[in-house]
Amino acid sequence: MTEPLDKLEIIMKTAKMLAEENQGEWSGDVHEFATASAYVTPDERLWLTSGEVKHFHKELKQQAFISEYAYVSASYANGEPLLVVSDVDSGEV
Repeated sequence: MTEPLDKLEIIMKTAKMLAEENQGEWSGDVHEFATASAYVTPDERLWLTSGEVKHFHKELKQQAFISEYAYVSASYANGEPLLVVSDVDSGEV
């Protein structure tokens, strides 16, 4: 069984990767974010599920989470959970 801290680390590494690959800004639904998590670790046990990302989104409560990696905020688009990722080095946080 994986530890919650491991999942949080995967969330933040996924956010960092998405920000870096998209010129500092990315937004997408929970399914896209979960799929992207498979690119940050070869350990399938740590890949995020859409349900885990939805839970993270719900915990953010339309607020934000910032780390050394990225700034992640939660919102909705057409009633669907949406994550917005910004690079913390961009100075736009």
